[in-house]
Amino acid sequence: MTEKPRVSVIIVNWNGAQHLRICLPSLLSQSFTSLEIVVVDNRSSDDSAEVAKSYSVRWLHLEENPGLAPALNRGAAIAKGDLLLFVNNDMRFDPEFVSALVEPFERDEEIFATDGMQFNWDGTTRGHLAARLTNLRPSRDSSAELVPGLYFYQQEKTEQSPVFMGSAACMMVRKTLFEKLGGFDDRLPLGYEDVEICWRAWVHRQKTLYVPSAICWHRVGSSIQSLAAERFSFRGVLKGRLLLATKLLPFRYAFHTWLVSTAGLAKDIGRLRWKFAKDRIGVLWYMAGLVTKLLREKRVLFRNASISPKEQLDFLLRLTDEDALVERCK
Repeated sequence: MTEKPRVSVIIVNWNGAQHLRICLPSLLSQSFTSLEIVVVDNRSSDDSAEVAKSYSVRWLHLEENPGLAPALNRGAAIAKGDLLLFVNNDMRFDPEFVSALVEPFERDEEIFATDGMQFNWDGTTRGHLAARLTNLRPSRDSSAELVPGLYFYQQEKTEQSPVFMGSAACMMVRKTLFEKLGGFDDRLPLGYEDVEICWRAWVHRQKTLYVPSAICWHRVGSSIQSLAAERFSFRGVLKGRLLLATKLLPFRYAFHTWLVSTAGLAKDIGRLRWKFAKDRIGVLWYMAGLVTKLLREKRVLFRNASISPKEQLDFLLRLTDEDALVERCK
């Protein structure tokens, strides 16, 4: 980039007026001033619109709640920036947050995304660091299962570092590459949208970089405070696991993910979680109808990139090896 890029911040909001009152001033206080803020509203019933208006940010009201990925894509479509910054509404940001995420783009045209470091709300815990992928169950509190047999964990890094994914709560992307990838997968209502797009970007040799100096604070889980929200999250995560495994992973991971996800129905029933059992059946039925389409997308993606799903996974598992990174990105 020969000129200072413009950044568009995309925030998806649903009845989050109390969060916007903290989030928006934090963004408007950034040292980086070439900034526009777009709030995409998933049909809120509170005074979110009035809060956004009071801070003179752009407001995009949707007539329905389509979920996170579709709403982020809607915001990206009207954004004017060269770089898109996706953040959650329940966050606040260090004044140098945006500048820190922008800097790597100015020196490396192969970067797709930069990813920040998240503290919890009171700053006592680092909740999101450099995201690492492994096929060995990690013995650490920060690990989680991505799909059966694959795990991710947070690693402390003091310098910028390539990572297999960035968090959609604090991730900046190059708009031209985002558009070439087709944006987030609209079939993901909540969860895995950031993993999926970063994975596809790496298939095309487009990097995601963790930037530890880009600091923010996140009130994690504040949007899931009701049974309806918990069920929405449950359906989103289940869809994400099945879509990621079917569309991007080697066959054995896809098969195992479908097997475990289907077997989970017995656990739902055994725990008398009838509504979640109903949700699981609905997701399994919906995703089964997409399998043929997803497999076709998979063939096209990996054939065009001249790499196999196994080779791509092996690379992401080796991502902490700098020699492997240099070899893969030549």
